[in-house]
Amino acid sequence: MRNEVEDFARDVLEKSRTIPILVDFWAPWCGPCRILGPVLERLAERAKGRWELVKVNTEEAPELAREFEVYSIPDVRLFVGGKPVDGFVGVLPESEIEKWLEKAIPISRSARYEKAARFFAEGHCKEAAELLAQERAEGVRDPEASLLYARSTVCSDPKRALEALGSEVVAQDPPLAEAIQELGNALLSPVKPDGEIDSRLSRYFQGLEALRNGRVEDAMELWIGLLEEERGFLGGKLVRICRALFQVLGWHHPLTDRYSRRFSAAVHV
Repeated sequence: MRNEVEDFARDVLEKSRTIPILVDFWAPWCGPCRILGPVLERLAERAKGRWELVKVNTEEAPELAREFEVYSIPDVRLFVGGKPVDGFVGVLPESEIEKWLEKAIPISRSARYEKAARFFAEGHCKEAAELLAQERAEGVRDPEASLLYARSTVCSDPKRALEALGSEVVAQDPPLAEAIQELGNALLSPVKPDGEIDSRLSRYFQGLEALRNGRVEDAMELWIGLLEEERGFLGGKLVRICRALFQVLGWHHPLTDRYSRRFSAAVHV
């Protein structure tokens, strides 16, 4: 005969010390439970091992229901480190449960992500993007990793970077996401037009091309030189693009450190 209490201690309390466990307290006669159950099962499948689902039939395990003060079902509890840390009662829309899970469950990031973050901090955007692309190919959709992926790829592949900016990604850091969008849209603009154009406009397009080819310093040199001559160049658009570039690189990046003061002096004369 099964011992529900012992099973719970093993499958939930002990196991939650290594992986978050979501417990669904339910009963066969409960209509809302039959609605919520399949939703939780779909979410568990999509989680790909980030957390696990355990279902507890309160009719078969009344002792557990009493111990955890389950008075109304469905009652969902999240266990981490051997104890309940969060939960909800009743049926919620799938999208709301998904958002709740994203906030409630600690993210354990892979060694590959950590390595990509180090690469990016050191200025190796291409290497960071390649590692993060592998994560995405395997179905990992951590919003913070997606934001770093967008930062890493916005110059080399702006279309793909912008596609990575879903609502949950943008919510991680709205100003940074806005900077990525500003820079990405500029890089997706048409290449240098045919025919004769003003020398300053030509230098602007040269900067875009330099950035597309990974020559960030060349782009900064061209653009800040333009702003030193005409701070309102393109009606302020170039100022916004430069600010976006600094923000995407990060304020501790060597090129940001080298050019931000010169930029500030040019636009605040």
